[in-house]
Amino acid sequence: MSVFNKLLNLNNINKNKGKFIKIYRSFSTTSSSSSSWKNPQEQQEIQPPINKINSIYRDEVIITEDKNKFHLEKKKYGESEQLNISKKTRDEYIRPELIERAKLLPNTSSPLSDPSKRVQYNMLLEPHVQPILGKGKQHLYNFSTESVDPYIFFRQNNFTIPLAIKFIQRMGLSNHPNRILEIMKLFEEKSVELNLRLYSCILSGLANCKDIDNCLMVFEKMLANGIKPNNHIFNSLFIVHMANGKVDESFQILNSMETTYGLLPDHINYTSLINGLVKNKKPKLAIQLFSEARIKGMQPDSVTLSVMVDACAKNDLVEKAFQYYEEFKYLNLTPTEVTFNSLIYACAKRSDDHYYLKSFELLQDMALHKFKPDIITYTSLMKGAAKRGEVQVFEKIYRELLYNRDDFKQKPDQRVFTCALFGYANNQIISKKTYLNKTGLSINIEKSEKVLQEMKERGIPLTKYPMDEYLKVLTHSGRLNRARETFDIEYPKHNIKPDIITYGIIIKMYVDHRRLEKALEILHQMKNNGIEGDYYIYLTLMFGTAKVGYAKTCLKIANEMNRLGFPPKIEDLKGILLRFNEYPDIVNEIKRISVFGEDDDYHQNHFVSNE
Repeated sequence: MSVFNKLLNLNNINKNKGKFIKIYRSFSTTSSSSSSWKNPQEQQEIQPPINKINSIYRDEVIITEDKNKFHLEKKKYGESEQLNISKKTRDEYIRPELIERAKLLPNTSSPLSDPSKRVQYNMLLEPHVQPILGKGKQHLYNFSTESVDPYIFFRQNNFTIPLAIKFIQRMGLSNHPNRILEIMKLFEEKSVELNLRLYSCILSGLANCKDIDNCLMVFEKMLANGIKPNNHIFNSLFIVHMANGKVDESFQILNSMETTYGLLPDHINYTSLINGLVKNKKPKLAIQLFSEARIKGMQPDSVTLSVMVDACAKNDLVEKAFQYYEEFKYLNLTPTEVTFNSLIYACAKRSDDHYYLKSFELLQDMALHKFKPDIITYTSLMKGAAKRGEVQVFEKIYRELLYNRDDFKQKPDQRVFTCALFGYANNQIISKKTYLNKTGLSINIEKSEKVLQEMKERGIPLTKYPMDEYLKVLTHSGRLNRARETFDIEYPKHNIKPDIITYGIIIKMYVDHRRLEKALEILHQMKNNGIEGDYYIYLTLMFGTAKVGYAKTCLKIANEMNRLGFPPKIEDLKGILLRFNEYPDIVNEIKRISVFGEDDDYHQNHFVSNE
């Protein structure tokens, strides 16, 4: 029988009252989608009859209506229980008006992910807390992360398996692996035989703690007891190995899962592997694995696609990220909050008008999908405006975060203030082209100092990152003496140790103002402090020699770069070589030292951008 999914995804339904918190519709990916029907009559003219079968999903329960007969299927830990139920029992799960509403939804044969596969946090939420999907949200959940002795806990509470499972999950999420091992001993003392479900829970908790040794110990114990692992067990092994940077071992486990145990990886397994590859900074391998998984028949869910979007966003593959975003519509899946935050972050990394405006369009799409923007969303939008130096825009977001968003659980931190300073620094570059004198540039300096004062008032410590952006504000405005005073006095005053980025800012300032001797002096100071220059700093110095016409010094710097293992690339030297045309011997020698072609690993590792 062909199954047409008329779907209402209901979270946290009260069995007796049928109360629901959220409704996710399969057709609500865009406001202008062809799946948005004006009335049932128009729907019936275009779509096949919808009275064949209506499936309404609950977290771990699927209720199916087929020719006025009702079937209930409970899914838990890979096991399912099917029951025939009456209409009265059906109505206890879902209100009648919701059933009628489901019948009006359009038919679709697109693969939909199992709604029981939720983020583990949802099981531990307090009843009054709205579930929030996404990464980095631990601060929004109302439960303690302190270590709890299981013996004391179960003296105060009746020992039951469901409560023990919740205890293990909590200790896993709170990073207390020893407590998980203690409750294993408690199981032995109470003569509780560990089954597949309990082993899966224990391994998941230890994997969240990144405890690879104990994970393998528990896995070996499970095999010794004659219990065959399933996809959930292997998923914990993938997570813990990726969390410890063991990428090759993870793929060996994947191969063993398929060949030795005859298990086909599901979308959860692939999502864990892909997410691990992204965290281990292997985005290309993640994209390759996703493609291979699709060829093998893996149907991604919203989390899988969100991970792919995030992988592309972090590696400036914006176009690829939007391709995955389009797959949500093709597969009839609802994007998650992470999807929108990642796309907005990706757009913020681009400075062109198209993606800058696209980021604000995504904010509107986010609202249409009933997702509330958070501090991550606002910070990404602020970063996009700051990169372009659009003061009015990022200042509005900045003030909104500081004074109008008390509903955010996470308050503005160092990143928000650093982003504001970053915007003022970039605006100085634009202002230099606008103002005929330095009076106009002083406005951003005053605003930057106010940002530093607001940091102090809120008790946020001044670290290297905001200090570097403030230093850029000064250097971009041509305040050489004031920038040098900040570098020499303010950095030590706040116990901030300059790094290669900080030295690069000062060196570039002196080069831009034709003070090559001062720039070389900073290079010497940097070396004395145990910091070796990178490709960017030496290339900046080569441009500095071209500005003042020091051909021999330029050759000397090129030789030094060659000695350090990152010779200059010929495509970066066009302007420099043109400047020294009158010194053909020196030009030829620089060309001989230089290299051609694409970036190699060393150039990638030794290039530090000050943008």
